[in-house]
Amino acid sequence: MANVKDRDEPVVLAHQSYVKKDYNSALQHLNELENLVGNNNKRIQHNKAVVEFMASDMKNVSKFKNVISQLVGMNFPDIEVKDSCPPCLLYNYAVILYHCRYYYQCVMILEKVLAGKNIKDLRLLQQIILLLLEATICRRTYDKTLEIAKIHEETINTNNELSDLFQRLVIRAKLLSGHKIKLNLKSDVIENVFIIAQQQYLNGEINEAANTLGQYKTLKYNYDLKSQGEDIWAAINNNLGVIYLSVKKPYLAAKYFQHAVKEHIKVMESDDSEKLITCRDRSLYIFNLGLALLATKNSEGAFECLVEAARHYPNNPRIWLHLAECCVKKCCSDEAQQYTVKKLGSGAHTRILLTKENKEKYSTSGESFAIPSLSLEFAALCLRNVLILLPNQDPPLDVNVPIIQAPPGVPISWKQRCEVKNSAFVLQCYILLNLQDPLSALASANELLSQPEVSNSHKAWAHIYAAEALINLDRIADAVEHLHPPMIHDLVSVLPYQMSDMIAVSVWAKAAVCHILRGDLITARKILLQINSPRVLPLQMYLEICTGNIENCHKILRKLRFTNLS
Repeated sequence: MANVKDRDEPVVLAHQSYVKKDYNSALQHLNELENLVGNNNKRIQHNKAVVEFMASDMKNVSKFKNVISQLVGMNFPDIEVKDSCPPCLLYNYAVILYHCRYYYQCVMILEKVLAGKNIKDLRLLQQIILLLLEATICRRTYDKTLEIAKIHEETINTNNELSDLFQRLVIRAKLLSGHKIKLNLKSDVIENVFIIAQQQYLNGEINEAANTLGQYKTLKYNYDLKSQGEDIWAAINNNLGVIYLSVKKPYLAAKYFQHAVKEHIKVMESDDSEKLITCRDRSLYIFNLGLALLATKNSEGAFECLVEAARHYPNNPRIWLHLAECCVKKCCSDEAQQYTVKKLGSGAHTRILLTKENKEKYSTSGESFAIPSLSLEFAALCLRNVLILLPNQDPPLDVNVPIIQAPPGVPISWKQRCEVKNSAFVLQCYILLNLQDPLSALASANELLSQPEVSNSHKAWAHIYAAEALINLDRIADAVEHLHPPMIHDLVSVLPYQMSDMIAVSVWAKAAVCHILRGDLITARKILLQINSPRVLPLQMYLEICTGNIENCHKILRKLRFTNLS
């Protein structure tokens, strides 16, 4: 049995070697200590795991994670903590959880450690508090961040080396939670530059934010993958892309997001990419690029990006909604195609044929619709995911409080949940009508109309699509009820002109179709003459032919030719 003096010497030597980053010597002294006290000492095993991990330049992540998980007696990423676990061991377990993006689990572990109140090492306590602050910010629970900071402020401020980092974390939480604060930060370090630019961006000072980010060129910084786990170039390009996307410059934003992806790929090809601290933000950059490409009407490029984002963030309903939008824009773009006028025969036997090129809309290859593809069937599956992720529930007292986590974006409040869900219903109606399923489209429209919070524009589209579905089901009388002019007028009167005009055209066109199917061609013709839109010209053409107004047919044909040319 070794005496205390024999054990103290290798402990001191191991610590000195570790501080000097001489990990081989530190491991050798720990092995000596283990021979003295036995192989079942968890503290020694923990220290050996840390030294071996640091000796691998923080790259042997899998082994380190397995050893730490075994020592805490849990399967990663479980959080059922045993009371006997020492705080330093649980802290390292939380560090692994944090870098593996298990922020909730990280927070739960650290809160349990702090609640135990058995942390004797002040330095360890400070590190636990800082990691807890960072993890709560990553979870976007900013009020909780500020609450923890208020409780433990004195503990951190006893260490001048950590006070700047603590203040930056507090400022970030205040900015992101909407606090209006005056920053006392100097733009002499890259971390402060990012925070200053973020405040300017949140305040709507877009040009100032872009100029502030440009200051990195004049700074000397030690901020790279090796030291911080993140590449400065990728982060700056991404932030510039966000800035330009917010001011509706999607082409410029897409350029910066592409640069961010390229810089990230370049960094991930280096040897340091295997480190635990490496910030693997490719999925975030790809998601942002997908949004920018969708805004530029590049549905194919946006679809590829958003499919990759959905693999990383499958619980984000907004991503599935955007995927459905990509499919609709690609598959239904022929709706915007111009009509083709063809002549058949000659002389008195001349016939005029108004046609529209038919493209193959739906997959006939027999492949599963669950495989991501730009098809309406896949869009329907995406919208089903949206509705599953946003189940019916009672509204909270404050409808603006976040209730659903949706990484990499901001959490979704009750009000935003209603907007996303209602948008999904509108798109679902449109897709089901295009898939020749009017019964399901009618059910979706009625479901939308029964939602607790529905905007006027969503209500108007629900009535329009319900009417179209009923027309297809040969229920003309029921369709007319959805197109009641005073009701539609009340809905669209408060909308922007472009939106109200679009809805009005759709409503009157559907009403004209109802009258045509009832045999009241005169009323239908009066309605269509009030609509000044090329979308109803083919319908007007049909009516003029039915009523024998050949001269008017020629006028409409000239309008169609002019529309095609323009």
